[in-house]
Amino acid sequence: RASQILRTGRAAREERRPLSDRGRAHGWDQHVPTSLWEKLFIASSSAVGALRNPERADLVAALGDTTGVPALKSIHRRMLSHESGRQILKDKPILRDFVDLERMGGYKEGSLGKAYFEFMNSRGFSPQERPCVRFVDDPELAYIMLRYREVHDFVHVLTGLGTSVEGEIVQKWFELLQTGLPVCLLSATVGPLRISIADRVRLATEWVPWALRASVQVPFFMNIYYEKILDQDIEQLRRDLDVPPLPNGAP
Repeated sequence: RASQILRTGRAAREERRPLSDRGRAHGWDQHVPTSLWEKLFIASSSAVGALRNPERADLVAALGDTTGVPALKSIHRRMLSHESGRQILKDKPILRDFVDLERMGGYKEGSLGKAYFEFMNSRGFSPQERPCVRFVDDPELAYIMLRYREVHDFVHVLTGLGTSVEGEIVQKWFELLQTGLPVCLLSATVGPLRISIADRVRLATEWVPWALRASVQVPFFMNIYYEKILDQDIEQLRRDLDVPPLPNGAP
């Protein structure tokens, strides 16, 4: 059964239901109940598949779902301990429901909303592309995993990191250090095998130290209610959030 679940994962991810339905379900509408042994099989199979083909977002998502519960519980506690985090958990905003990129393009120049629009539009990205959460059994934790995936691009915009292989590796180090999610470790440690030796040196001596510094200085990114600060100046936000400037030549 577990192998069948994986084989149909991509089709399930691509299945589209009305946005309002997904919003009401808080991202849990495609939940697949699985036993502990099935989760172990899915995790191991997904890890092997993702190592062979890191572009398989469905496998990376399955790995995250089946290995992330302890970290998700920790994230949940951190969100409950923060006013904004508690509000996010109460409202459970779904970015794929909220974001209209055409409307986002109407925000003023220099705002977070405009920067997000330009980031997404220039790369042909859509909030609807994020994989659903399928194997997290607790609806509250499933929402947190969905939120983590959906705000990933906002983190790119706030940090200034690009979407090259190198940029994604650096961001995964930042996310790993802030969340402890095991799936981040896969990209953070295996990703460097895909870059040049010179870039690996820079990764070790400049980029990972930046991620470590940022993970300590910047408030927990899961507690940021991005939907409520879209009109704010992005440079001022970076100063307020104490986002350290990227090293010269950062990806």
